[in-house]
Amino acid sequence: MFGKLSRLVSLVALAALSLTLVTPGQARAEFPEKPITLIVPWSSGGSGDLTCRILASHMKEVLGKPVVVKNMPGAGSMIGAQALVDAAPDGYTLGFLGISAAIAQYTSVSPVPMDKYTAVSGVLNPPLALLVNSETEFKTLDQFVKFAKENPGKIKNANAGAGVIDHLYSSKFAKVSGVEFTQVPYKGWGPSLAALAGGHVDSMFVALGPAKTLIESGKIRAIAIAGDERHPSFPELPTMKSSGVDIVMPFWESIVVPAGTPADVIAKLDDAIKKSFEDPAIAKKIKDSGLDISYLNTEEIAKLRATSDSEVKVMVKEAGISN
Repeated sequence: MFGKLSRLVSLVALAALSLTLVTPGQARAEFPEKPITLIVPWSSGGSGDLTCRILASHMKEVLGKPVVVKNMPGAGSMIGAQALVDAAPDGYTLGFLGISAAIAQYTSVSPVPMDKYTAVSGVLNPPLALLVNSETEFKTLDQFVKFAKENPGKIKNANAGAGVIDHLYSSKFAKVSGVEFTQVPYKGWGPSLAALAGGHVDSMFVALGPAKTLIESGKIRAIAIAGDERHPSFPELPTMKSSGVDIVMPFWESIVVPAGTPADVIAKLDDAIKKSFEDPAIAKKIKDSGLDISYLNTEEIAKLRATSDSEVKVMVKEAGISN
């Protein structure tokens, strides 16, 4: 009897062990098994859209599955942000959210808190620059500020959407320099730049990368950059600080996933992004596109997000544009 009982216990234990070995593989196969969607909360044509399309092309080679860019502009990046956090936390839906999304927490009527999504990798950009339509009389920052002071509200300044980075930046610029703009919102930098080149607005604050072609064609003019140093690709462009407007604005983005995404999936995605930045062909594409971006790993972007969040909260309050 005891022999039969012993054999029965052994069979039960063996069956349990077999179930243990099989079940995890059945529950979650090796990532990724299918295409990945990368949500860009801006219109096509801007630096964010261009960055994501370049990275997506190489991530496909690393991961073995397509990474499909999906533009979802509107509400200062909150439409795309909400679509991201509504997705399953399985690594198959990514987002491209940065400082504008951090700002929107305090300016949007329907904010998406940053703790609803987790950063995978960071994309660090150079500071923003002040651009004007080439038909305007402004050749220097001094001329621009002088005219704006003498004609409050006459300068029409484009932005990528109410409450996003360039809106906040232009509001802070106005406060520091003592001027007043008429803000004209668009759905992203692509439409904003088109409006500036077409003469529908007079100025805007934007990264130099997506504006490079229009600057070189002579349709728009760069006046000054909001950095501590001049930009290596535009050495003739003075800093705002050197022209009397002491202001510097950080600009960063990040590839993110819904909160709760498994750590091993995040690590695999970060590795794919890191390898994309390291690939010489991708580096050439980035340079040729006029982008000036660099990679931050998961830990580095987490620290930058935390620091930036506290900074923009103060800036939004000072600008008087809080929700």
